[in-house]
Order: sequence, then C-alpha cells, then structure tokens
Amino acid sequence: MANVTRNHTLFPTIVNEFEYVADEKLRSYIVKEEFKQMAKRHSCTSVNNALHKKEEYKGIVNKILRTTKEVCDFYKFIYDEIEITNMWLNFSKAGDVHRTHNHSNNIFSGVWYPFSNSQTSIYFYDPRAVANFWLPNKKENNIINSSGWSMPNKQNLGLIFPSWLYHSVPPADGERISLSWNIILRGEYGEPNTLQNAHI
Repeated sequence: MANVTRNHTLFPTIVNEFEYVADEKLRSYIVKEEFKQMAKRHSCTSVNNALHKKEEYKGIVNKILRTTKEVCDFYKFIYDEIEITNMWLNFSKAGDVHRTHNHSNNIFSGVWYPFSNSQTSIYFYDPRAVANFWLPNKKENNIINSSGWSMPNKQNLGLIFPSWLYHSVPPADGERISLSWNIILRGEYGEPNTLQNAHI
C-alpha cells in the first residue's frame, strides 16, 4: 500500500488448531458409546458427558491439556490448573444440525474429529454486535470483511476456541462424529482487593 503505513489488528478472536491421530482402539470405543437426541433433527450427544475420566480417552485428553497449556501461554494467562469440566461426543445423521450456541461458565471449548466425516464444517460468528452494521460489496470473503467463518472438519483436526464464541454446524450431508469439551482455568480472576476478584 502506498498510503497506509501500518495495519493494527485490534481485539482478535483466536481459534487454535491441533492434530491428534486416534488409534483403532479409541475409534472402536467411540462408535460404541450410547447416544441420546434432545430435539428432532438435532445432533445426538453421548449419554456420558464425562468422557475425559475414562481410561480409553486418556491419549486425546493429554493432548488437549498440553495444547491448552500452549494456548494459555499464548494468551499470557496466569492460572493454577487447567481443568476439563466436561467432554462428550456428538453424532449427526444426514440432515441433522447443531444450532447456534456457546458454552457458558467455561474459558475454552473445543472440538476434534476422529473420523473422516461429511464435508459439513463448524461455523463461527463474529462476536462484535456491530459486525453487520455496514456490508459493502466485496471482491472476495476474508476474515477481515466477514461476519462469520467456517472451519473444515478434516479427520484428526482439533480446534480450541473461547467458550463465549457463538458457533453452529449446518445440516450434515452424511454421518458425522465429533468429540467436544469445555475447560476452566482454576486460579485467581480479577485484580486483588478490587472487590471484583474471585478465586475459582
């Protein structure tokens, strides 16, 4: 650019990516989990939402914890402990959706794809209330001019993102299985002696 001397990216929302390859043993445990459907045409979830406590999931749990530690280092967070609060499986048949939602009372959430699924992707929404205030025509979509962005669900791909970030999954074009989880950071929140601080 001839006139712009520098670009500043303010208040970015980060989605961190990692890779974990499941062994055959874990994949066989996943397909044997019991599922329940909460609403018609909505993805099913595993009956057990504490899969992180099962020995069979130890490998992926350790990977998630190690990766989240790196994410916390990136954010420069100070904490006592990284704790997975819940972990569950999602199963979708063709046509099932996962409606727009976020994950309250957690710091980070994540998703991991143990199988080669349909091409349906997770979709993230711009958290800024004014993101759709003006929508000029554009030559192409990019993360600067778009109010939503989809991420692929490639086999072995994992994503970690802020729990407040709204997201959804459009109708599946075939069977899809994913593993999801929430994380809280144990430690001090807020500045000491401000009467707006807490130990969690």
